[in-house]
Amino acid sequence: MKTIFLLFLSTFFTQYIFCQDTLLPRIVNDTLYTSSGYKITVDQEIKLGTGTRDNGDFKFITVSKNSWLTAPSVKQASMRKTSDHHTGMVKKLKPEGNKERGYTYYIIIGIGDIVNYQCDVENAIASGEIVVPDKYKSKPNNSPVSVADEITKLKKLYDDSVITKEEFEAQKKKLLDGN
Repeated sequence: MKTIFLLFLSTFFTQYIFCQDTLLPRIVNDTLYTSSGYKITVDQEIKLGTGTRDNGDFKFITVSKNSWLTAPSVKQASMRKTSDHHTGMVKKLKPEGNKERGYTYYIIIGIGDIVNYQCDVENAIASGEIVVPDKYKSKPNNSPVSVADEITKLKKLYDDSVITKEEFEAQKKKLLDGN
């Protein structure tokens, strides 16, 4: 199992080091590509879902730090639950962070009043505070995996010397016994 983990880890770091320009989310040419593949651009309408705080307010959509209502010493206020299911207009795409620690991607949106809101895009999508088209929603993997498929995968790992013969036989026995 250590070998499988090390193989996975080396694959991940290779992808991270050599393919960073393909990692999502990211901003390319004034378009934010989210991890689900949903694209967001300036002047695009965004459909809001419902707030996820206990009181119904939005957790990941707050009054923008640069809004005229925000005083330097005041904690950022959440968008109120009265904005549920409204539509907002994207005014700006904004990455925050750095290459070493990673970025959080925000959009600045307006919903028809004088206040601008800052939205943590990835968390807002994951929680349902931003509604994305169905084709960008994550779908549960309900396709059953057969025992034969699992044994074939194990055999490939064995053939590639990733696992030992003993590990292959033990895992195969578990699968065949239904454990």
